[in-house]
Amino acid sequence: MEATNNNSVESVQDMTWAEGVPLMAGQYMMGLAEPSPETKDYWQGVKEGRLFIKQCSGCGKHNHPRRIFCTACNSDALESVEAKGTGTVYTFSTVYRAPVPAFEKEIPYSVGVLELSEGIYLFSRIIPEKGKEVRIGAPVQLTFQETGPNGRLPAFQIVG
Repeated sequence: MEATNNNSVESVQDMTWAEGVPLMAGQYMMGLAEPSPETKDYWQGVKEGRLFIKQCSGCGKHNHPRRIFCTACNSDALESVEAKGTGTVYTFSTVYRAPVPAFEKEIPYSVGVLELSEGIYLFSRIIPEKGKEVRIGAPVQLTFQETGPNGRLPAFQIVG
């Protein structure tokens, strides 16, 4: 089935979501949360309000949730472990123009790459303290944001 250019909910209603769940922002589909064998624990954790990453049983290095081999020793003995949910802002961008009308009420908002306490990097929404701006090096704490009727995603709140 071909998707339409506007990514509206009407263009995806008849699709089979056996391998994923549509992430919605209002009436707009923002992509698919695609559980796969290597990410099923990550997505289950998101449902439960927990953040799972991978850890190598051989060398102990933490890895991104999508990894199937350790980036340090190339072992495939990775297991899911719960992340502390803390880290710092590595880089970010503030969005001033909404990509779709459903986001207009949220602008400006920030997204960026966070370095977790475990040493891995994740792309996520960044929520600043009230009245303050996001800055590189700012400490963050895990939270979750609802993405519409079909789920939620991790986000990080700047703290202290």
